[in-house]
Amino acid sequence: MPSPSSPSGPACPPRPAARLTRTAALSLATVTAVVAITAPSAAAQTAATDEPGAQAPARALAAQGAPGSRAALTPAARSSPVSASTVRTPTSNSAPSRPAASPSASTTLLIAKRRTPRRTAPRGRKPRATPLVGAVRLRWKRPAGVRVTRIERRDVTAGQKHWRVAATTRSTARTIKRLRAGNAYRFRLRFRGANGRYGRPGRSVLVRPKARPPVGSTPAPGAPGRVTDLRARPAANGGIALSWSAAARATGYVVQRVDVSTGQADALADVSPTTTRVDAPPAELAGRWLRYRVIARAGAVAAEASPPAEARAVGLPGYVAYYALGDSYAAGTGLGQPYDDQQCARSNRMWGALIPRSLVPQPALIACSGAQTVDVRLSDAGGEPQHPDLGGTQLDLVRRGLEARPGPTLVTLSIGGNDAQFVPQFTRCVVGDCTADRETETALIRGKVRRDLDATFAQLRRTAPGADVLVAGYPRLFSEDAVPRDPVFALSLTQAERKLANEWAEQVNTEVNQSARAHGLHPVTDEVMAAFVGHGAGGADPWINPVLPADPATPPGTTPAVPATASIHPNAPGNQAYADVMTAALQAYAAEVRVR
Repeated sequence: MPSPSSPSGPACPPRPAARLTRTAALSLATVTAVVAITAPSAAAQTAATDEPGAQAPARALAAQGAPGSRAALTPAARSSPVSASTVRTPTSNSAPSRPAASPSASTTLLIAKRRTPRRTAPRGRKPRATPLVGAVRLRWKRPAGVRVTRIERRDVTAGQKHWRVAATTRSTARTIKRLRAGNAYRFRLRFRGANGRYGRPGRSVLVRPKARPPVGSTPAPGAPGRVTDLRARPAANGGIALSWSAAARATGYVVQRVDVSTGQADALADVSPTTTRVDAPPAELAGRWLRYRVIARAGAVAAEASPPAEARAVGLPGYVAYYALGDSYAAGTGLGQPYDDQQCARSNRMWGALIPRSLVPQPALIACSGAQTVDVRLSDAGGEPQHPDLGGTQLDLVRRGLEARPGPTLVTLSIGGNDAQFVPQFTRCVVGDCTADRETETALIRGKVRRDLDATFAQLRRTAPGADVLVAGYPRLFSEDAVPRDPVFALSLTQAERKLANEWAEQVNTEVNQSARAHGLHPVTDEVMAAFVGHGAGGADPWINPVLPADPATPPGTTPAVPATASIHPNAPGNQAYADVMTAALQAYAAEVRVR
């Protein structure tokens, strides 16, 4: 509660009522004013000006509910969301020269300012989308105070550049109908504020409505049933064994084989009544992914082809292209300046370029420092280009390359560390104590990071179905010695924190391994982890850089990063170790029949 002061000296007369009225009128648009003029008696004024405790009468007056105090406000005014401020008329120290109208001590103006309610709408939120037949079901959470939501859509497949209003609703769910099945649509939300205007849109979601299942025709009498359980497994001498259950009314079966990378199809031998077959792919199909289907026949009548089974023939093909995808651990960031690509901190000496050319061609370097799974996924399927001038997401570039040059292809990548927030998490370890984050980080890795890995690996498999895809893991980053040799680590990272950071790296590797296998990719996680044992940052023979204050080789005109971007990344021996591990993994991978 404000307390007006009464300095000594001649008192300033109160302002005329007209002046007060005009002053209050100027504020009526934005404040609610409670105006009171306190005019103590001449005796009280004399006491106020002669005694040091000159503010006491005013405090007492306010405490008794005197006009102008908060206690004197009406119940409605006291309960309203206001804040009070006190304005005093000038005293003799600043009074203009005008005749004294009365001996009053002071004039107090208490203005209770009403807090202006927020009228601008909050930013929209990303909705959850469920594809339906020719429609999409959207759901979202609505902020407090928001009553109206506008749904906007854009047909990506049709090339629409501008957003169109799809619906306006007061609920938190809506089904958008009459959509083209198979087309990719983006949807976003805007919330309406108290001022009637819509706020900024939230992040969009990409979804494809389902197509209506075709209405099957009635099979002709005596037509064979369809084979539904074709299985493939490795056989002796590099063969591929196929088996299936007998189909109803079938008298024989035909096996089809397709080279996934080129689309070339072959029929294996003649119609046979057996439900097993062993295929020995010819030398020209060595190292190729092959897709098999079985067609049941009854005389001249053929059933629909079975769902496919895929197997990779033994050997290394002559790869026509090699794409190196991923984050800074695949980009050679730890090799330091000068980078061949400053924007991505990418070096042409990264480990993918060190795999022997007798096995793989020179890689197309697409990996970029800081990349997350969303930077890898297709831009028309939820991905977002990491930088505007990269020409798209990483899989966008792979897809264009495969269209221009189809054939046997190798893809390597490392991804997931930035999704797990390794950089900010390790920063917390350096500047404070991060051991309390154990459960939070683990939940992130096993939850959202795993879901993002699943989405990314599924898209990679669909984009490059005929490619060999090797997914590299992360090493244990830090030495776990009681006293690390690096002085920065000795001062900033406890042994418990270094062990915890290594534990998180292992957890990411576990999710990468499981997700890669689930989507038909080949993980190289355990091999990387084993190779780097004893070579963590801060150890006697580190293959991972410590925290580097700056990079002295930064080119002129480039702002040096502090600490250096190469910090806590594989150095030259570390990149060579990665190359050796991936070379051995590729050779072992090619030595056996692989089935997915």
